[in-house]
Amino acid sequence: MAALWPFTESDDEGRALAEAFNAALRDQGHPDQPVDHRWGGADPERTRILATELVAARPPVIFAYLNAQLSAVATATRTIPIVFVGASDPVGFGYVESLQRPGGNITGFTLYEAPLGGKWVAALKEAVPSIRRVTLLSNPSTEIRGKNLYAEPFRSTAAALGIEPTVVKVEKTADIDPVIADLARQGHGGLIVAPGTFSEANGDRIVALTTRNTIPTVFAIRRFAYRGGLMSYGPDPTEAVRRAAAYVGRILRGENPATLPVQAPTKFDFIVNLKSARGMGVDISSALLAQADEIVE
Repeated sequence: MAALWPFTESDDEGRALAEAFNAALRDQGHPDQPVDHRWGGADPERTRILATELVAARPPVIFAYLNAQLSAVATATRTIPIVFVGASDPVGFGYVESLQRPGGNITGFTLYEAPLGGKWVAALKEAVPSIRRVTLLSNPSTEIRGKNLYAEPFRSTAAALGIEPTVVKVEKTADIDPVIADLARQGHGGLIVAPGTFSEANGDRIVALTTRNTIPTVFAIRRFAYRGGLMSYGPDPTEAVRRAAAYVGRILRGENPATLPVQAPTKFDFIVNLKSARGMGVDISSALLAQADEIVE
């Protein structure tokens, strides 16, 4: 079988997730099943080429992590079973007919759902009560028919909390700097980084820029809270990858992906980086800290 990842081969997070996938597959009774891991990073063209190569090799199952990778593989085959992690609205994207009965060659596990847009704003407001404006940073690859999945709950929650919301689409790394510079210039602003291949690849840069400009930031992807972001709230990717491996095991034993329901995350983690908060002069309340699953000091 084969797997397509949104990381470079040297990325520690990517390697850890790949090993978690391998271990879960062994636990499913497939200790000798080889897995051809491919690493596309955030490069759309490289991802497309790798997807084409994987499909040409005719593996029994392909695993795709995140939407850009799923899109590349799904475009290349309608017959090879595909198990995904990370397509937030697989029905909206047209990957499956319904969540309960996918009906084709694709099934898997969502990671991020629309209501998270509101939860990220609420967490930021509770952490920094003086915040007046917030920007949601996203990439077009995560949009569904030109619409941002998180925008509506993001805007409605911000409005209810008296915060001015802005949704900004960035397509390349160079687009990030002016967004953060504008927030720094206006003052009393915060940033929310929507999940996806782009933010996986550029999260460290965003952490560095927001730290330098003292902009409180909430990430969907947990590793960036460990690396200096103020907070993260989102699903546990390791758990999702393990659950996906269980589906792969079932397909390898003859089950049909068309009848395996798409499932949502069961475990979400809220992580607060107290060291970063102190560096920004942000006094996180004891009530908010009590909600954290983990505090980085």
